[in-house]
This record gives sequence, structure tokens and C-alpha cells, in this order.
Amino acid sequence: MNAQEPPEVPKIPPNSKFIPPKLEDYRIPVSPGYAVSDNRHILSAPELGGESAILAEFDAAARSDHFSIALQKIIRCRENVVPALLDRLESDEVSISKKAAIALGYLRSPLAINPLIEATKNPNRQIIWQAASALSWIGSTEAINALISLLRHPSIQVQAAVAKALGRASLPAVSPLVDALKYSDDIVKVHAAHSLGQISSPLAVTTLIEALKHGSKSVRFEAAWALGQIKSPLSAHPLASLLTENDISVQSQAVQALKNIGVPAIAPVAQMLKNSSSHTRSVAARTLGQIGMEEVVPLLAQVLKEDDYAYVRCDAASALGEIGTHDAVFYLSQFLKDRDRSVRKAVERALIHINSPEAQEILHSHRHTISIPNYSVSNLRDFGDESDFTTIQG
Repeated sequence: MNAQEPPEVPKIPPNSKFIPPKLEDYRIPVSPGYAVSDNRHILSAPELGGESAILAEFDAAARSDHFSIALQKIIRCRENVVPALLDRLESDEVSISKKAAIALGYLRSPLAINPLIEATKNPNRQIIWQAASALSWIGSTEAINALISLLRHPSIQVQAAVAKALGRASLPAVSPLVDALKYSDDIVKVHAAHSLGQISSPLAVTTLIEALKHGSKSVRFEAAWALGQIKSPLSAHPLASLLTENDISVQSQAVQALKNIGVPAIAPVAQMLKNSSSHTRSVAARTLGQIGMEEVVPLLAQVLKEDDYAYVRCDAASALGEIGTHDAVFYLSQFLKDRDRSVRKAVERALIHINSPEAQEILHSHRHTISIPNYSVSNLRDFGDESDFTTIQG
């Protein structure tokens, strides 16, 4: 057989049982030395066998990068590969059926909706996550309605997969996801909260605020994230209450959500600066620094000046360093000679962090100024004593 004439690949009869082809079924040269200069395309499987070779490469892809390349070729293929992918969706080999579900979602064929619905309903097939995602990528009214109806499926796994997939839907999915966040299992609530954040509808704010009090930290985390995506001022006070949360991940997510909300978040956090707990004041100072609004500079300067606890004042200095405005530099410069050494060091670090010309000049002047102790001169001789001696007292 001439190397320049690739072998004809037999077509699979449409009614025959599908057996995935393998790359070794094709006589693909294994070395560039087999290819002649004017026929280099024979090194590529897709050009050798058309649709069959693309599908063979798709089936053989085991690594994610190989699968990504094969998927791109499936999408660009000019032939109708949907029937072949539907056959693969029914394959007993899980890896093949998962890849087929993903590809069908990208192709967005209406023919794939019913088979994907059936695949999503069956938790034993282990492809429910991929099948649900594929339906959301198709995104038609039929596909989205099917996903919404599956939120009431008896399997918790199916409900969770569908709740996650509905994050790509829009307003019709909000009410069912809100119900799922109220009444479903915790794992379903986690995905429902995240999807509501992706949709970013203000209609979900009230339920998400209630979820901030949930016993599961994963639910609280996702609810805080979702509220940060929606950016409703109504959620500022409830999110501020999470700043003293024991779990650091939930606390950090609440800070990020408040940062996303912006100016409306300043008031509830600033109110915490008056709390009797030094820990709460410390957290509030750090949070105001992360929010990064210029409006909070005077509040932080007051904490730096008046708070009884050095570590709270250190946090206020660090927060001013994060904001880094002209006023922040001015207030920090007033405390380079603070009575507490830890505060002085925190102020220096804050000015170094700002690193503006003004901050650099202040640090240079401070470091090159000689500090002279205060002395008093007193004459201790008694009246009538003609001796002359003077003591210097520190």
C-alpha cells in the first residue's frame, strides 16, 4: 500500500452495536520519517479518517489537555457527530459516557435533551454531573425546565448536580433554587447558594441572609459569597456579623463580600469599632482597611490614637497602610514616636507598604533624626554655700 494513499476507513452500520474505535485501528505513521514532504497531513488522525478518526481520537483522550483538543475538533467537525455521541452516552464505560455528555452540551443539539435528561435521572450511571451541566449549556427552555423539575428528584446527588448546573440559568431558576436553599439537604443548599450568586438576582437576598445563620459552615460560606456577588446593601449588616465568625474561611468570605458591596458596608463595620470587645474592634479595623475606602481614614486614625490595646492600634495602622491615601500617610506620620514600640513598628511597616514619595521622605527623616533625651539642669547648693556644682538629671 502506498504511504501517500491512506487506507479507507470502514463506516459503522447505523443499526449495529457501537464499539468505540481505537487509534491503533488506523495505520497512522508513528514517526515523521514516514511522511513525505508534500503530504505532511497524513500525520494527523482527523485528516486520515474524517469523522471516524476524530471520534477515535476523542475516545482515546485520557488526559484533560488531550480531551480539550479532541473536543475542539468535535465542535469544528462539519459532519453530524451527534448520533455517534448519543451512542457513546449510553456506553457502559463511564469515561466515554462522561466525555460524550460534555460534548453534547457544547454542541447544543436539541436531539440530546431527552437522552441527557434520562442520564441525569439515573444516579447509578455516575454521569449525572456531566449530564446536568450539558443541559444547562444547551440552555433552551425545555432543557432548563427539565433541570428545574429534577430539583425534586428523590436522589440527593441528582438534586445537587442540578442545583449546580442551574447557575448557568437565569431568572426562571431563582425561585426553585431559593426553595432548594430553604428545604433541601445541606449539600444541595451549598450548590443552590452558589448558583444564586452566579445568577445574582436581588430576589434571593432575603433567603441568602437567612442562610448566613445555618449550622453548616459550607452553607454560610457560599451564602456570603453569593451576597457579595449580588452586592445588595441590605446584606451589609448580616455580613458584618460574620466578621467574628470562628471559621476563618467564612470570616474571609464575609470580608470579601463587604468589600464588593463598597460604601454601604462602611457603616455597619465602623459601628463595630465601638464594641467593648478588643477582638471585635481589631477585626473591624482590619476589615475597613480591606474595604479600602478613603472615607474610613479618620475613623482608623481615631482608633490609632485612642484605643487602649496596642494590638488594635497596630491593626488600625496596618489598615491605613492598605488604604494609602495622602491623609493616611499624614495620620501615620503622627505616630512614628508612639509610646508603644509595637505600634511604632506597625506604623513604619504601613508607610513602607504605601511607598509613596511622601511616605519615603517621612521615613527617611525619621530614621536620620537623632533622638536626644530631655534633660533638666538644677543647682543644688544651699544658700550660703559658696561651692559651685551642678547636676544633670534625666
